[in-house]
Amino acid sequence: MSKLIVTEKPNVAERIAGSIGNAKKKRRGGIAYYVVGDVIVAPAVGHIYTLMEKEKGLWKYPVFDIEWVPSYKASKSSAFTRKYLDNIKHLSKGCDEFINACDYDIEGEVIGYNVIKHACGVDPLSNRVHRMKYSSLTSKSITEAYRSLEKINRGMVDAGLTRHVLDWYWGINLSRALTLAIRRARGYTTLSIGRVQGPALKFLALRDRKINAFKPEPYWELVMVLLKNRIKFTALHVEDRFLDEKKALESKKKCGVKALVKKISRRKSKKKPPYPFDLTTLQTEAYRVFKISPKDTLQIAQELYTSAFISYPRTSSQQLPSDIDYADIIKKLSSMKEYEKETKHLLSMKTLKPKNGRKKDPAHPAIHPTGEIPGNLGGGNKKIFDLICRRFFASFGDYAIRESIKVEFDNNGEVFISKGASTVEPGWQTLYGNYTRFKEEELPPLEKGELLDVKDVLLQGKETQPPKRYTPSSIIREMEKKNLGTKATRSQIIDILFRRGYLKGKSIEVTPLGLSVVDTMEKYCPNVLSEKLTRKFESEMEKIRSGELDKGRVLEEGRDALLEITDEFKRSEGEIGAELAKSFRSANQRENLGPCLECDGSLVLRKSKYGGFFVGCSNYPKCTFKISIPKGRVRRTGKCPSCGYAVLTLTSSKKPFSFCINPKCKSKTGN
Repeated sequence: MSKLIVTEKPNVAERIAGSIGNAKKKRRGGIAYYVVGDVIVAPAVGHIYTLMEKEKGLWKYPVFDIEWVPSYKASKSSAFTRKYLDNIKHLSKGCDEFINACDYDIEGEVIGYNVIKHACGVDPLSNRVHRMKYSSLTSKSITEAYRSLEKINRGMVDAGLTRHVLDWYWGINLSRALTLAIRRARGYTTLSIGRVQGPALKFLALRDRKINAFKPEPYWELVMVLLKNRIKFTALHVEDRFLDEKKALESKKKCGVKALVKKISRRKSKKKPPYPFDLTTLQTEAYRVFKISPKDTLQIAQELYTSAFISYPRTSSQQLPSDIDYADIIKKLSSMKEYEKETKHLLSMKTLKPKNGRKKDPAHPAIHPTGEIPGNLGGGNKKIFDLICRRFFASFGDYAIRESIKVEFDNNGEVFISKGASTVEPGWQTLYGNYTRFKEEELPPLEKGELLDVKDVLLQGKETQPPKRYTPSSIIREMEKKNLGTKATRSQIIDILFRRGYLKGKSIEVTPLGLSVVDTMEKYCPNVLSEKLTRKFESEMEKIRSGELDKGRVLEEGRDALLEITDEFKRSEGEIGAELAKSFRSANQRENLGPCLECDGSLVLRKSKYGGFFVGCSNYPKCTFKISIPKGRVRRTGKCPSCGYAVLTLTSSKKPFSFCINPKCKSKTGN
């Protein structure tokens, strides 16, 4: 009786085959697979099936008649998946049992389900199909999972299929509605919106509105500069912020050249160790420490996972269960020179008990090193691996003790406060190393009743500041709080908003086009941006997963909600298109590439209705002058030293090259 094990990626197939027996590597059509006795291990390459509408060729909305098809049929960019699909189809013909060994999450469940159903022609919920459940790709974890096969998780399958269908409904139909509207208003571009993209863009736009509407208010701070044993330090007036400059000046005039130490207060506090990483906290911490984007952090973590160096990263758990052999992992990591001190300390402890957080994940534990020793990790991979290891160590550490000090000074009746903080007992901080947040803000030794020299009293005029913009890190945290998207998709959603031209900058700013999409949708179709509606479907998909709700009911609700939205959209399609096109042209006109060669307008970069870019006149349609550009990604990179027109850089399948847009430039004509 032969078995076919389906994995999510090629390198995972190799690891699984090598762990369950003496594997023989074979090839078919250029794709590697493995044979272990009567077991065949064959890789997919992510989603080799995707959703597509049945009636092709007509750009219309709303569309609900869809089906699962091979990914290569839906997109040219997925052509590489065809060989993997053909290989699995061929190998499955002689098999009696099938095992889904894709990542144990909703996406992995859907990938394996579709492969076994469509490529192998077998009912994935039948007794012939089993599931391997593992949280790391060590040989030990794989062999245990292979010996303890489970049934396919019906709830995860239904939740995953439902999510894909709803996301297709929203993404395709609403993006088509926006794009058709703006194109009919002669704004030739492609716009995108989705079930989670819309609400995410809205709350980013709300932050931008608050920042733009913010009116700074003046205030004044009175700072006293003190000297003790040649050490300068400062104290802030007890008033903190003076709203009246006159009052602040009066307080300053009262101050003399000596200040009395009136009161000293000390307080010790225990700082508990940090919780083990879930994906969101790993992404936010990696951005804080290294400025590595959440998207890149997830990609790096995935690479470390498939190399068996860390556990599964797409987890929402902050807990390390007791069945993990912590001591064994720490002992293995002790062979790494950089962890000798930390591992020696941990292995000397009587008990190893991590300080777990509240967040749980039914499928996977918190992210942790497996004990597998990397070879030559470099760049971001080395940084993220080190961060995960030290966070793991720190979760077993002792409480750190911090002492804060507050000193009250009297300067001719004016009260000033100086504060300091220092670590008394480092505890877990020695394990977390340079990643520790706490700063040492020490004051010189002071005694109650002593007089200190006042070097200066400074009156500093300041203004209240607007709310801070979101960063790539804080936006992920905010989306988690609002239950928008999943732990695995949040960074991808933000990346899509950037690529669509709705967002810009590391300190995230919504572009005029992004603001226009939000303003227009709020005016005509507010449910496109509804957090409440998105959260409702997120909650219902969790209930599908737990078996509390039927997927058919949720899909029906999704169709009904989308029909209401598209009906609203069609009633106002002309107005929506006109407003979006106006904003799109306005945004392009701000990117002046140089004067038009045929009229008094300016040259701007535009996107054609066929998807490519060209340079056109800002006075279009009155002026139809244009300059063609080869296909590829285009960005402005400088100014031509010969004629002053813009220099663009084109990135295509070949090597990037830069060029001046002016066809009459001296550098081209030689005149």
